[in-house]
Amino acid sequence: GDITAETLMSILRDKESGICVDTEGFRTAGSMVSVLPRDPSLPCVHFFTATPDPSRSVFKPFVFVAGIKPAPQVRSPSFPQDPAKQIPRFQRSVDRRHELYRRHQAALELMEQDRERGQQLLETLQELEKQGLEGMRELL
Repeated sequence: GDITAETLMSILRDKESGICVDTEGFRTAGSMVSVLPRDPSLPCVHFFTATPDPSRSVFKPFVFVAGIKPAPQVRSPSFPQDPAKQIPRFQRSVDRRHELYRRHQAALELMEQDRERGQQLLETLQELEKQGLEGMRELL
């Protein structure tokens, strides 16, 4: 009864346990926490990082509804001459990173190069996450 979305987010960010990995060329690819109310009339709320390394990411709330349109910032680009669909395949490479991932990479660089500004950015992200959690509580 004491496990909350925040508890699970904290677990997914735990580097000491090995759950959150950011070493040896491998990173946790993305993380998700779902809140599934017992009341079937209430929506399920899912929190996604959509970026690697949850310790330096924000969990963003999402509710699945009919007719939803994906946010363009988390949609990988498409290519008219996609090398994955041409034969022979993969003769050239393309950048498939979506905008949110590219911005996350820039934020990671900032956090590593300028600790003070990086910490400020992380605090801003944590505040946005807190607002998403508060919005979920109001909704449910």
